[in-house]
Amino acid sequence: MFVQHKQLKNLNIPAEKVAHLHSASNRVQLSFADHFPQLCQAYLLQISGGGKTLVVVAFYLTESQCSIFFVPQSGEVPHQDAEGIYEEGYGFIESMGFELNETDYHLLTEDEKQSYWIILPINQSADEITAKLAVSAGNSVPEPGKLCASSLKSLGRFFASM
Repeated sequence: MFVQHKQLKNLNIPAEKVAHLHSASNRVQLSFADHFPQLCQAYLLQISGGGKTLVVVAFYLTESQCSIFFVPQSGEVPHQDAEGIYEEGYGFIESMGFELNETDYHLLTEDEKQSYWIILPINQSADEITAKLAVSAGNSVPEPGKLCASSLKSLGRFFASM
């Protein structure tokens, strides 16, 4: 069972701590306490460190430019127990109408992981997102083409497996 972690506002962690990452291919309108109904993006992460793993379900509210996080009620678990909790998180997100896709994050080089991680809204505050949007007008953001190419490769593998 996942519970909302109300104190967590963003995932300000190093890219190398993220062991696995799924991202929704669609946006769904949801309503959370203290927020008006709006389109949301969903992410499922496995964060590892110190012999433990934490599975995190993250929703990014596009209009409010903020994130809402859910963690397992059990908190961090040993690595060998994480797979079942990750599957539970997968089901939790899909039960809300999202379609999760593998990002192949775990297959990226350290530099590619950093480039990918830095542009995700769930690890940034609203002020950081606004600043990056302003910078993007000057084309100074990390190369989104690399992110898009990686996602297309993943999507191609998905269709090939069908």
